[in-house]
Amino acid sequence: MKQAAYMLLVDDEDNLRETLQETLEDVGYHVTTAATAMRAREAMEQGKFDVAVLDIQLPDGNGLDLLKEFQSIDPNMGMILMTGHAEVETAVEAVRLGADDFLKKPFALDELALRVEELLKKRKLKQEHQLLKQKVAADSSAEMLLGQSPSICKIRETVKLLGDSDSTVLITGESGTGKEVLANLLHKSGTRASKPFVSINCGAIPEELLESELFGHVKGAFTGAIRARPGRFEVANGGTIFLDEIGDMSSKLQVKLLRVLQERCFEPVGSQQSIHVDVRIVAATHRDLEHEITTGRFRQDLFYRLNVIPLHLPALRERGEDSLLLAEHFMRLFNQKKGTSIDGFEAQAKEAFLRYTWPGNVRELQNLMERVATLKREGEITLSDLPSRMLDEAQRAMHGFQINVEEHESLDFKGIVDEFESHLILSALERFDWNKNQAAKFLSMNRTTLVEKIKKKGLQAQ
Repeated sequence: MKQAAYMLLVDDEDNLRETLQETLEDVGYHVTTAATAMRAREAMEQGKFDVAVLDIQLPDGNGLDLLKEFQSIDPNMGMILMTGHAEVETAVEAVRLGADDFLKKPFALDELALRVEELLKKRKLKQEHQLLKQKVAADSSAEMLLGQSPSICKIRETVKLLGDSDSTVLITGESGTGKEVLANLLHKSGTRASKPFVSINCGAIPEELLESELFGHVKGAFTGAIRARPGRFEVANGGTIFLDEIGDMSSKLQVKLLRVLQERCFEPVGSQQSIHVDVRIVAATHRDLEHEITTGRFRQDLFYRLNVIPLHLPALRERGEDSLLLAEHFMRLFNQKKGTSIDGFEAQAKEAFLRYTWPGNVRELQNLMERVATLKREGEITLSDLPSRMLDEAQRAMHGFQINVEEHESLDFKGIVDEFESHLILSALERFDWNKNQAAKFLSMNRTTLVEKIKKKGLQAQ
């Protein structure tokens, strides 16, 4: 038995169609037949086929037109055309339009079965080659998400599981943790790897321009629209669109995005015509969207549509020795890029890297390594090569709030603890620009408790 492939056979000659169907089914193929172009289109609407065998001359059309239509529906479907008319030009045109093979009537019945078998073998090899390319791309892309901490290892494993999935993904995490890197990795690890990856920062574009950027516009839609322009969704058709800082999107655009998630269609600004797209959506935000829902700034229905597959990127301070692993990675990159020869860290510098809390996360670490490579040029990285904020924080971690009891006759325990608590809360608030939700999360404290302490202590932004 041959490979159990599904075939669509289109020919208006009843006897020939039935004979070809019987021959192909005898060697193990599942065959659906059609005598007209209309019936062939109906068959395509009802099922998916591995190969279509199309007659050129049909009562209500021709095989070349069907070839173009079917290719737009399923570019991976094999195409064989056949004709009883002697025309070399037609054969050339069919191949130019994308036909895999061409048979001139009359032909031996075994010849069609042989051509189909050869086409299926080529198709299988092509699919295997594509899968191999995707695996290689995924393996090399995984380097973008470096780390050995359990949380990062788990994320990489999840990405592998999502390779064949088109489910919407919502990535959360602080600024600088690598959300776009993860989105890119999701794209390159999946079946859409050869298609476009389109990224847009929803928080960096004014609301009045963001709609046009996302959905495009027609000529004359607004002042300055001198020509039509496709939006990011249309450009990303077939691939992945990454919506960064989705939490900053206005309520008006949230409604429009909800429709795109539900129906995969939209209208460009100034147009009444809908455009349908096939895109995978990956969104990201540093905000707590569930809290944003309670304040009315984010739609609950949109959140549930986005949060199909949630992925959280931990802050660098939560990833242990990953900071050193990443530093060495960036060091190699900048050595190669800048022609420098930075060679490792002295022990105290390593300790400072591990103690530092990295408020800017991986982005801050990358920028630091570029600065060191530019200014130092060669040798080991020492404490003197690091910015004062790292040294100060390391010093505080080792010695901050240590009190020599021998220097005091007595101590106000409650006052000292209260002062330390106030300093800790203020430091957390300043770190997150007085975002109480993020500060509370950082301090492992309930947000309501934090707000009460701020009021009780009379703490204010400086």
